[in-house]
Amino acid sequence: MQDNAISLGSWDITSEAVREYLSAVGDDLPLYMDSQCAPPIMLAARVVALLLERLSLPDGAIHSLQDLETADAVCVGSTVSAVARLEPVRERGGMRFLTVNYTVSDEPTGSDLMNGRTTVLLPAD
Repeated sequence: MQDNAISLGSWDITSEAVREYLSAVGDDLPLYMDSQCAPPIMLAARVVALLLERLSLPDGAIHSLQDLETADAVCVGSTVSAVARLEPVRERGGMRFLTVNYTVSDEPTGSDLMNGRTTVLLPAD
């Protein structure tokens, strides 16, 4: 891990977690439960939630952008881990932007499953 890396830990992908996520977002298509795979955005949402637990963002911060690239399906029964890297805060037009790059990996093999980038708009000082 590089010096600016933030470990977001590891977690198991369970049928219950997939079912709860699908219910929360109102997705009632049987695709994910039939294939026993997790929706990629479910992993991204988990990463953002874990980041919010670890970063001290000021009141008024807004999650403004989410990009992700999946390399492989994540099946129920998998254990995944995530690492995030903060970019320096940028300013443009009186606004501040914090961008975090992250990688979700298969825990046993270390192979990358997803790379993502999330940006948060920070209020002016």
